[in-house]
Amino acid sequence: MAEEYRVDLSALQQAITRLNSLVDTMDGVGTTAEYKTELPEGYLGQGFAEEAGLRNAHGRMKREIAEMVDELKHMIADAGKKTRTVHDGYDSREQEVRKSMR
Repeated sequence: MAEEYRVDLSALQQAITRLNSLVDTMDGVGTTAEYKTELPEGYLGQGFAEEAGLRNAHGRMKREIAEMVDELKHMIADAGKKTRTVHDGYDSREQEVRKSMR
C-alpha cells in the first residue's frame, strides 16, 4: 500500500492570516518607536553636560529600532507571501487531482 500525505490547507491559510496580522502590528510598533518616544530638550533636566549626549543617544537608538522593526516587517511579509505561494500551489494541485478523478 502506498503511503499518503496530505497538506492541511486550512493550517497554511491560518499561518498566512497570522503573518499578515503581525505585519499590521509591526506598523504600530514602528510608528511608536519613531514618533512617540521623543525626548525634547530639557526633558531630562538642564545644566549638565550629559543631557545632550543622552538625547542624541536616544535619537540614534530610536532610529535603529525603527529600522529593525521595518526589516522585521519585511521579513514577515516575505514569509507570508511565500506561504501564500505554497498554499496556492497545493490548492491548485488538489483541484487538478479532483478533476482528473471525475
